Amino acid sequence: MPDSGFGWKKGSLPFSQLLLFSILFFLPVALPSFFGWATGMFAVPVFYALAFNGLGIGKNLLAISLALTGIGALALQQVDAFLFSIHVVPLGFVLYYSARTGEPAALSGAKGFIALLVTWLLYWGVYGAVTGINPYHQLLKMLDGALQQTLELSSSQEAGLSPEMVLGLTQATAAMRETMPKVLPGLLLSMLLVTVWLNMIVINGLMARTTGKAAWGAYATWKLPDQLVWLPIGAAATMLFGSGTVQEVGIWLVMIAGLLYFFQGLAVLMTLLTRWRVPPLVRTILYVVCFLQSYGLLLLALLGLLDVWFNLRKNQESNA
Repeated sequence: MPDSGFGWKKGSLPFSQLLLFSILFFLPVALPSFFGWATGMFAVPVFYALAFNGLGIGKNLLAISLALTGIGALALQQVDAFLFSIHVVPLGFVLYYSARTGEPAALSGAKGFIALLVTWLLYWGVYGAVTGINPYHQLLKMLDGALQQTLELSSSQEAGLSPEMVLGLTQATAAMRETMPKVLPGLLLSMLLVTVWLNMIVINGLMARTTGKAAWGAYATWKLPDQLVWLPIGAAATMLFGSGTVQEVGIWLVMIAGLLYFFQGLAVLMTLLTRWRVPPLVRTILYVVCFLQSYGLLLLALLGLLDVWFNLRKNQESNA
């Protein structure tokens, strides 16, 4: 990776990038209802600033951009939105340092996940201490209220549903309200994993297009450590044979393990489709089906597990 980017004189800040990053960081603060979701991808511009300008200039560029955004947040009285928007910034630094030292994608992702988890806990911990509101309990209450409201709307005469359908919805809603507190931690941890994964994919593609060298190599070569196969095995055993809190922890671990091996299964699928010379249109259809259908996600997770024992990408690895 270059120590300075695009021909700018070393030691000087590129004004165009300063303006771009300031606007980029400011949008979720000024329009949180439209751009709040975009903060989850802020590791990408952080990585970009560091990789294409060097560590010194990149850090100064980010510091000034974030300072200007903070001033704008104060003026708009949106400090809470600003603080939430920068929670992914440490992830960008961790991924940059990891890619710079040539660490594999799995290790980079693990470090990124830990960094994002710590910043999440810090942010929500401070938020709870300042507001006096437990954010986790507030989220549970909000989800439970949404389920109850959905049930009330579907049960009303205006919905026009048959008694049998209303009964089915009532039973399903009751089951979801009972299950939600047990699985919510696993869902939140899975959301962190997906955030790290998406940032790494975008960074990898960006680096491949702009420098000709992906940060962690082609996605089809990304692989989890073989020893990690004990995670889904142990998690499944804990979920099936445990009880109470132990069983709930097993459920969380099963969700995390399933997601990790889904990531690997997707890499295996990409390798196989390339090896079999499947046309691009057919590949796109297969990817869409896998992402939209629950059984497609499960099949990809199983494919990722099978890769541990059968090395389905053997030819790909020998050519890498």
